[in-house]
Amino acid sequence: MTTFRNRYRVESTRLADWDYASRGWYFVTLCTQDKKCSLGRAVDGQIMLSDAGVIAETEMKAIPDYYVNVVIDRYVVMPNHVHAIVVIEGAHVYSLVETGLAPSPARRHGRLPQIVGSYKAGVSRLCHAMGLSDFAWQARFHDHILRSNASLNAVRDYIDHNPQNWLLDPDNSDSAAA
Repeated sequence: MTTFRNRYRVESTRLADWDYASRGWYFVTLCTQDKKCSLGRAVDGQIMLSDAGVIAETEMKAIPDYYVNVVIDRYVVMPNHVHAIVVIEGAHVYSLVETGLAPSPARRHGRLPQIVGSYKAGVSRLCHAMGLSDFAWQARFHDHILRSNASLNAVRDYIDHNPQNWLLDPDNSDSAAA
């Protein structure tokens, strides 16, 4: 761990030499603060979203509306976390500017940390505006770069089956009763 101005700082969990604005498939996980189940609850292998969960799902679907080069391949909103496969495609913003094909100001190119940060901020802002003042995200997020079809398909399967596996999740406060 390094220090800055004689204080320890948390090192970045991002891959050091990777350009997170470059084309790629990224598996991301965002957790709620203290893994509080504020996004919903599981009933018979299905996730019943809370108001905060509905906002999280709506905003996840809207991410491609804000970024010209981003697609959400797959996602699931769980009671205390969100999984998504974020696809950054196409040419980088600087190559578009050089060709005169720059995107409109309403839609921009994104780097993975910017995309995730904007998503988390938007969900939080809408939750707080609805009076859900205790909603909060955990700082940071987890990511994994998907580099093969096998890993992509494994993550898709994991996301698809996550609601059914919730009873086995150690972060499920109801799992002790199961």
